[in-house]
Amino acid sequence: MNAATGKYSNLADADLWMKVKDGDRDALGYIYRQHFRPLFGYGMKVHASETIVQDAIHDVFVSIWQGRGGLSVTDSIRYYLLSSLKRRILQHLGKQLELHDDPEDFADAPAASPEEELIGRQSDLQRRERLAGVMAQLPPRQQEVLYLRYYQGLDTAETAGIMSLSVNSAYVLLSKALKYLKENSDKIVSATTFLWTCGFC
Repeated sequence: MNAATGKYSNLADADLWMKVKDGDRDALGYIYRQHFRPLFGYGMKVHASETIVQDAIHDVFVSIWQGRGGLSVTDSIRYYLLSSLKRRILQHLGKQLELHDDPEDFADAPAASPEEELIGRQSDLQRRERLAGVMAQLPPRQQEVLYLRYYQGLDTAETAGIMSLSVNSAYVLLSKALKYLKENSDKIVSATTFLWTCGFC
């Protein structure tokens, strides 16, 4: 661990963000190094162009530094960065996101199910590869909700905010995606392992 990493690694997001607001360039560099890979991964799901995604990430950080004095307070830097990145990518594309949600997305959200633990428990590399293959068959919006919720570790409200959805709609979209994963669980794990994971054994 280098000196810069050690200096910032134990800071809460709100405190780290405040250092950026106060003009600490090293703090912003630390944030960039910590978040570049997840930002790039998410950006490639929004638009599969490395050039556009990299340019958008660069623009996000330049904008943060240039406007540091007026930055709003945040206790989730990742949420702030992901939201900003999506807006930047859409600006690069010269269009706004068009949302065409299924009417069912506005129905009452079902209760959380045990299948929600499925993604987080795919620790084995082979299972992760299989999971990625099954996820690739989902509609883009369902891929996005899974990626933000589980791979980026955002809560459902933050996920909904980035996707311009109500929290209820995000729950429903997530439920549909998880249902598909459950129905195709044989492609991810053995039936026995899946049942154990979901707590039915």
